[in-house]
Amino acid sequence: MGAASFAYAGCPKARSQNSNVATTITFINQSGEYRGIYWKDFSGGDKSYGGLNPGESKTISTFLTHPWEITNGPGDCLQVVFPRRGGSTVRLTAPRKRERRPAQEE
Repeated sequence: MGAASFAYAGCPKARSQNSNVATTITFINQSGEYRGIYWKDFSGGDKSYGGLNPGESKTISTFLTHPWEITNGPGDCLQVVFPRRGGSTVRLTAPRKRERRPAQEE
């Protein structure tokens, strides 16, 4: 099962809401690069849950309303995910490169 995912250019103002419904979230790093994992606490602060080198995975016990922020090596926010009921698996992939278009001559 996937997780609800949101990609941001910079970190969003997300925070955990409550701890009513327990679940799990599994991160699988298929990006070819290091990825940091942060839980967004009840005040919106970042709590590090370590990181994943390429090919590594990690399962974390969490709650439905708890957002998780994924960062690159320098700590730039790449995406925020929320787990789903019954557990979620998040495959961390390399960001898509923007397509370059050749300059048109006039």
